[in-house]
Amino acid sequence: MPVTLYHNILSAPCRAVMMCAKTIGLDLEEKSVDLFSGEHMKPEFLAMNPCHCVPTIDEDGFIMWESRAINIYLNDKYCKTPEKLYPKNPEKRAQINLMLQYDLCSFNPAIVGYMAPLLFAKKDPDEEAKKKLADQLETFDKMLEGKKYVAGNELSLADFTLGGSCGMLGIVGYDTSSYKNIVAWRDRMVALPGIKDIQERMMAAAAAMQSS
Repeated sequence: MPVTLYHNILSAPCRAVMMCAKTIGLDLEEKSVDLFSGEHMKPEFLAMNPCHCVPTIDEDGFIMWESRAINIYLNDKYCKTPEKLYPKNPEKRAQINLMLQYDLCSFNPAIVGYMAPLLFAKKDPDEEAKKKLADQLETFDKMLEGKKYVAGNELSLADFTLGGSCGMLGIVGYDTSSYKNIVAWRDRMVALPGIKDIQERMMAAAAAMQSS
């Protein structure tokens, strides 16, 4: 049975799953969920996922949500060489887990805090939100110093998660050109097969939303 992904292309965690699936060669059956009209709160969706969030996957009745857990599962089950993206070596895996938690606790919240007023209230973020994002971008840029990818010199599951978050900034045209390490890493990510297409789909959906 195919793996069905319930998603919204504007969601960073959803794109993280899409990037992971593309990289490991897994074709997903996509079902878009309109969060703005409340499709995720309908009884049939709540029956599947009481946390009413995306991404959610359904694999012949096996249901999962939370993008980091989904990516670990998909990589373990469907990647021919799962250790490439999520090594068993304790130190390497610890670095990947560290970056996953960094995104969850610091990086993604700073991006969301900056973007939410722009997208949903049509107003500029306050100075605190601006400073938090600038601080996190500076921190992330320093963390990438001397690395090709976020957890070292090899692509890992953490790159999809951070890539999903960082890609959000393109929606509002945030200038990251001064963060040279972030720019170089982002260019490597976009060069991966299928990743540019996912980003372009997000930008198209954002443009459609903003023009409606």
